[in-house]
Parts: sequence; C-alpha cells; structure tokens
Amino acid sequence: MRPALQLKPIRGRQLSRLRQLYDQADCPRLRRRVQIVLLAQARYPLPEIARITRQSAWTIRRWLHRFEAEGCAGLAEAPRSGRPPAITTGIESFLHEAVAKSPREFGYARPGWTTELLARLVRRQFNRAVTAECVRQHLAQVDGVCRRPTWTVKHRAQAEPGYAQKKAGSQGF
Repeated sequence: MRPALQLKPIRGRQLSRLRQLYDQADCPRLRRRVQIVLLAQARYPLPEIARITRQSAWTIRRWLHRFEAEGCAGLAEAPRSGRPPAITTGIESFLHEAVAKSPREFGYARPGWTTELLARLVRRQFNRAVTAECVRQHLAQVDGVCRRPTWTVKHRAQAEPGYAQKKAGSQGF
C-alpha cells in the first residue's frame, strides 16, 4: 500500500489563487483539479477525496504531484494534439457575413442559404473542403442558422378579415 500523500501547506497568494480558480473556472475539469488540491489541503484522506470527486486514487495522486511540481499553472488544460479545425476564424467570420446576404450576391440562383450551399461557397472562396454539418456547427457558435424562407401571399393575407388586427397584435414578438 502506498503511503499517505503529504501536501505542503498552501498559504497566502497561492491559496487565494486556488479559491479564485475554483470560483471562476469555466472548465469543469480545471474546477475538479482545484477541488482535489483544496480537499487535500483541508487534510481529507485520499479515499474520501476520490469519493467526493469521483476520480481514481491514481488520478488524484497525479494531480497533487503536478500541483506540487508546477503550482496552479500545472492544473490548467494543456494544448491537445489532433487535426486542426477545418474552419478557421477568418472562414467563420466570412460565413457570418455571408448568411446576412443573399445567395444571389454570390452567384447562386437560390432564395436562401442552406448549409450545403454555404459549404460550396467556402470551397469556392477559400479552396477548403468542409461538410455541411461542419458549417452548421460553426454557424451555431455565432448564433447563425439556415432556415427556409416562409412564403406568404401578401395581397391574400391583406384581403383576409381582421388582417390589420392580427398584424398589430403580432408585432410585439
């Protein structure tokens, strides 16, 4: 059995930094790591920390050792390797601007955008092959969506009795 892990006492700026990280962490993994350190500082036994955080004893030891070696900076997320994103920030901002315009301004004979059409536009403008799903996900990040236009026959709607009252009542939405 491994000996109990003894953490050096944490005081002053480092303790206040840990508490600040715990309160303001956007990343749940970072928050859990800080919680592990704070619980160890409060002299909770390792099995109790494992039960509270739902982490293995091995994981807790790893993060406590990392904290001992690197301090608060050691608890932060490390850059992850992998394939770079298909859509860069420049392409993402271009998509946001393009959705506000008509597809006809880009030479497409369509009344509205579809994600597939936007993927073709990105392929044409930036020579970058992206999927329609990729475009949809990036539009969702900037609160943009592709929807079908709602067609109405205005002269028939105006001829309908009570049209003016319906119009006046729906303007609040």
